[in-house]
Amino acid sequence: MDYLQAEEEGLHHHLLGEEQLTDEQLSEEIERFRRIVLSACSSLGNLQLVTDSAQDLTERKMEYVPSEDCLASLKDIKRYIQEDEQGEGKWVLRWLGECNTLQNDIIPIFIYYTRQLKNQLSDHDHDRALKTIMMCVELLVFLTWSMDSEPEEVKVRFIRVLRSYKRAFASSPAVFSLLSIAVMYFRKPHKSDKEALLVKGILYVFRNVLAIPDPLVSPTSKGMSQVEVHDALIAVLDNELAIDFFLTLASSADDKQLKDLRPTLLDIVYYLFYRVPVSALFDQQMTWFNADNGSKRFGRHNNFGGVYAVSTGDSTIMPVFNAKEVLHPFANMFKKRQNVRKPKDPSEASVAPVDREWRILDPSSVPILRRVAAVFIDSCFNPFMSAMFEDARTSGTVMDASTPRLLYVAAYFVDISLTNPAVDLGCTSALVQTHVFGLVMRNASAFVEMREWMPLEQAMYCTQQILLSLGRMRGTKLDSLSENVLSNLFYDGDALDLFVRLCRVYKPTKHSRRFLEQVARLTETFLATLKSYAQAKAGLLVKKRVKKRAKKPVKTESDGEEARADTAQDPSAANKADNESDIGPDMDDAGDAEDEESGGEDNDDDGEVLVERAFDIAKFERAFATSDVVKAYSHLLAPPSSIEFVYPMLSRIAIASERPHLFFKKNIMLRMLVLFDDQYTYPHRTEMLDLVAWIFRQYITVINSPALTHHYKAEELNNKLAVECMLAFLKQSRLGTTVKPVITRHIVEIIADGGSKKDDDANDDELKGDVTVAVQEGVRIEGVRIEADDDDFDFDFDFGLPPMAASSANNNQLMDDVDMGEVYFNR
Repeated sequence: MDYLQAEEEGLHHHLLGEEQLTDEQLSEEIERFRRIVLSACSSLGNLQLVTDSAQDLTERKMEYVPSEDCLASLKDIKRYIQEDEQGEGKWVLRWLGECNTLQNDIIPIFIYYTRQLKNQLSDHDHDRALKTIMMCVELLVFLTWSMDSEPEEVKVRFIRVLRSYKRAFASSPAVFSLLSIAVMYFRKPHKSDKEALLVKGILYVFRNVLAIPDPLVSPTSKGMSQVEVHDALIAVLDNELAIDFFLTLASSADDKQLKDLRPTLLDIVYYLFYRVPVSALFDQQMTWFNADNGSKRFGRHNNFGGVYAVSTGDSTIMPVFNAKEVLHPFANMFKKRQNVRKPKDPSEASVAPVDREWRILDPSSVPILRRVAAVFIDSCFNPFMSAMFEDARTSGTVMDASTPRLLYVAAYFVDISLTNPAVDLGCTSALVQTHVFGLVMRNASAFVEMREWMPLEQAMYCTQQILLSLGRMRGTKLDSLSENVLSNLFYDGDALDLFVRLCRVYKPTKHSRRFLEQVARLTETFLATLKSYAQAKAGLLVKKRVKKRAKKPVKTESDGEEARADTAQDPSAANKADNESDIGPDMDDAGDAEDEESGGEDNDDDGEVLVERAFDIAKFERAFATSDVVKAYSHLLAPPSSIEFVYPMLSRIAIASERPHLFFKKNIMLRMLVLFDDQYTYPHRTEMLDLVAWIFRQYITVINSPALTHHYKAEELNNKLAVECMLAFLKQSRLGTTVKPVITRHIVEIIADGGSKKDDDANDDELKGDVTVAVQEGVRIEGVRIEADDDDFDFDFDFGLPPMAASSANNNQLMDDVDMGEVYFNR
């Protein structure tokens, strides 16, 4: 051993780069180090024939027996791993994986000494057995630790090794031994620090093993009859009552002694339901994956051979041997593949991601997970979530690694409880507390500011489930709780701003389609809850931040003389003084009135004041009527998905806010055309097609007029065949005719607001952007509706606050932008 230790120290200096070596010398040193590591592994123990005189020779079996140097060899292996962590090669972990040291030595040693502890041992033997068990647990934690933070090359190299470790733990002896040691020392009323670390280490092992991912297999793959290792592991954990042990700890998570175990328990619960949708547990009719519309089978006659000659349109003829390939180019002439960059890999996130790629769930695991979910909601949810959110609040760190999974797990079980009406809403009331909801909203706002999109998705999912739960609680025995949370939410203007910002952050190159679907679901849930709450209240107030206007100092006679003297010396000062005087005293009076009306609210250091204003939900909904929101939601139209959440928003923008011109962009119009494809079936199909037809009818009116096209900045479609087909369809269909159009051709005259021809008593006047569109008989003029651009929505305007900068010059500039030469007169 002394020789090996001396050789090891020399290799340690070489491998750490303290001496420069050539490639050949480095290979030789690595090979020498490998022999030292394998020598320590071979010294752990071996299989021996059990010698029991009571058994027949034919019934005797081989059992693993640790060697006398077992504990010393385990310590050497641990030291080798720690030294190897300082490099980048992970050589020791690779060699241990190649030799199956975990399966062949470490687990058998742990099982052996677990049995020895149940016997009457001397103090020396008991201490030795305990030390060996603790060393085995440390090595199990090292060997099963996730490689997600390592480079891609390292992850690919070790993923097969980790999966082989997971298969080794999917057996009753290994799980039973780990559980028995954990329960033995957890029950002790007075545990030493080493014994507490032993229990924590065993939970780490369970967490690490559950976190090892199974290979993702396509649902269309044939011959997949074997059960995933993850489902087999869940079955073993359930049979050995390990899951019940986890639930027992979670139900007592509010105990201070379990504070260090809470994050590990959170990960264990998360990985138990790893990539399992709620619908898979409670709706067996739904598939785990989204069905591909292109996977439909052709009739049996199409299976016969045949050759098709297909012309590409440029005098080129190509043979095609499959009927499906022949029909594919003509399946949908409205579709157009978009060349956009894929969103950033979630693995590059700075926090632990939440995997939402659903997996195929074995039917035998469904009743197990149902039972676990029911017990967790009934007995564990409130104490566990209260303790976890309290830890998150006291830590004060937003980007904690466990925060996204905490939000996801909390929302996941609330989602399950809402799916089952028989579940008492009080079982998940810990998530709908005012301080918890406030913490979730603050985390969501921080994620938006820091552009952490993966954690933001989990925060949105959690917020949505909280709103759904609050809506379900209204009118029940928990109505007072719901009233308290909702009143605080809708009173906070910053919280209302956040939901508008979420609809504007989507970028195809940065976010996934799933992220956008979550935004649509959350926004519609929020607006539905807000509308229901506002209708039940006579008057709803909201507190907003507005910039405080400084009062102008009163000028004295001496100040005027000084100003005139400065003007005489510096002529530019006169112009500056004139510009300042253009502001006038009205602005200051408005600020004074506003401060008085606010009731003396608290002032911020940055010159902002909190004021209360009456809340108008109709004006607030117009905050979503922007081009950014329309562009984002249009990505959910091709192919259509989450239409039940998309249709209300598009209808709100186009009809309620009277802004169909926001859809007059080429890419958006092409995506809307996809909705007419008969191969797609989606909710609200009739209503959606009626809305799209209503938009297209006005788009045709605009695109046929140069003046309207210029004003609305409408883009022409380059697919003339699609336009002709749409025109023919609209002539034969009554879709889009039930709602009065916003953009039409009238007998109108454009008169600037405040002009000599303005008639305040005219019933047909429409005021848009300080421009009056009036009716004048005898002259046919193509009407132009002038609307203010509210893409940059100002909440101060919509909440009835005075505009920050209102000038008549804006009105004059707005009229100058209209080219009157483009208006056609027809006598």
